Amino acid sequence: MSELSIVALLIGLLILTIGGLSLLIPERIRAGLVAFPRSIWPGRILAVIDLIWAAYALSLMHLGMFDAWKVHLYWMVPIAIFLCVKYLDELLSPRALGGFFLLVAGPVLNIARWHPSEWRLVVTVIAYVWILLGLTFLLSPWWFRRLSPWIAGSNDRAVRITGFIKALAGLGLIALALLVY
Repeated sequence: MSELSIVALLIGLLILTIGGLSLLIPERIRAGLVAFPRSIWPGRILAVIDLIWAAYALSLMHLGMFDAWKVHLYWMVPIAIFLCVKYLDELLSPRALGGFFLLVAGPVLNIARWHPSEWRLVVTVIAYVWILLGLTFLLSPWWFRRLSPWIAGSNDRAVRITGFIKALAGLGLIALALLVY
């Protein structure tokens, strides 16, 4: 299996799981979407993951004359985590989710870049959608609150329809991972 097939398989399984849960327990999914922007612990956990991942990515980058500052990441990251959790509590969950989308898109695009199949563009488009959502949720987290009722709808039927579409997309990605990549 190539790296792209592993990534497509993981993304497909994640999307299939979310779609399956939306089909099985739509009322809990809808309630979770509405409650997520004000949720404290998911935002804190995602923020810690984002800050550690961003510090790791910064430590690997060539920053020219700023390379000497990399040694300060070890003490700056815990302070940034504390300040983020303490003072950035307003809509922290969508902001941290946006940061996670931005961070996860980079490795996915690097893996898809050199694959010879034209079907790599499916994973590339998914990564660019993550980038757009990540920028939106990071800079304007209230958009998550605007989009979640539209995605969840006003009844369980809408959640089941979006769950079915997600499950089909997940199955399609799994098929691409196993048959094409």
